[in-house]
Amino acid sequence: MNKLVITVKENIVYYGYFVDGKAVELYCEKLESPTILGNIYVARVERVAEGIQGAFLEISPSQKAYYNLSPGKKPVKFTPGHEDGLYGGDLILVQVTKDAVKTKLPVVDSNVSISGKYFVISMERKGINLSKKIKKKEERDRLLSIARANSTNDFGLVIRTNAENISEDILVRELRSLMRQTELIMQKGQVAPGKTLIHKDASYYIRLAKELPMKELDEIVTDCDDIFKELKEYYASDSNIDSKIRFYKDEYSLYKLYRMDHYYEMALQRYVPLNSGGSIVIDQTEAMVVIDVNSGAVIKGKRGADSIFSKMNREAAMEIVDQLRLRNLSGIVLIDFINMKEEKERDRFFSFLQNECLRDRIPIRVIDFTALHLVEMTRNKVRKSLKEQWNECHS
Repeated sequence: MNKLVITVKENIVYYGYFVDGKAVELYCEKLESPTILGNIYVARVERVAEGIQGAFLEISPSQKAYYNLSPGKKPVKFTPGHEDGLYGGDLILVQVTKDAVKTKLPVVDSNVSISGKYFVISMERKGINLSKKIKKKEERDRLLSIARANSTNDFGLVIRTNAENISEDILVRELRSLMRQTELIMQKGQVAPGKTLIHKDASYYIRLAKELPMKELDEIVTDCDDIFKELKEYYASDSNIDSKIRFYKDEYSLYKLYRMDHYYEMALQRYVPLNSGGSIVIDQTEAMVVIDVNSGAVIKGKRGADSIFSKMNREAAMEIVDQLRLRNLSGIVLIDFINMKEEKERDRFFSFLQNECLRDRIPIRVIDFTALHLVEMTRNKVRKSLKEQWNECHS
């Protein structure tokens, strides 16, 4: 079974996605987390820094944030005039996309979005977009028809992969709920003074269930009474998820039952052994993730080294994709696979790696081999890495 497991130990929430008892994704955060990720504010523009194509905003009396002024952005503005651009004193609607890190300010964006299990509403980008993973024309037409009949042109709408084959009643119920939330945010924004929080997002351990593919989630289980109540309240209007929420009552904790101490320990180590006898070493830096594939001593005295290298590289590729998801690593990823001499072999391996990356629900782009025969990849960032989360919780 595929389960989202949530437990609390010493005021820290440990949670993860488990497939047949094995951890596939792991997270942790303090029970009273200081994160502002996903929060929506009416922000006051303090100053525009055209030299770096950005602006510094005040989102609360004690908190500033950075806003990127990339071309084409049209923020929702609550101050009259200045239609040609952004100026000091303007009030705009923003959402936090990245928490503060060390000396860096939190990052905000004006494409404010409200996410559900089946839809995402955005306030800056207009039109209706449908997940490319939904292939059947009949189903695409059905979903587009439902979306057009129950939404307006005031906002943008994304139909998520999870919406595939879901009944119209359930889809319409969520879409109308998201529209009401969006309208309420706009109403609050019209009257709120600058530097005001107008929408606080639920903790990620609550929201994660709607991020996971619907077909791949059989149960949500927790042994914390408060979290159980929070889950039931948050998903009360979604019977598909609500029916999967279970409270675990046994005295033997979920933390022990799912061997979480073992999985966290393994996911935080640099060294990952391979069944073939080789290994991978993962180094996470501030700028990128660097991964080295080692053959070890498995080829000493053996013939057919090239064939062994090829199999080991493929095994390493599968493990690396798993580790990127487990550790929530993102940004630039450079991988030093065992050297492949033939160009045809490199091409075949490149295709294999691309297909393996499709297993991750977070987009991974395999770019190319560099001049030094390193594989360059990028993985989208959705939140902090497991290592960063762990350090924050245990510092």
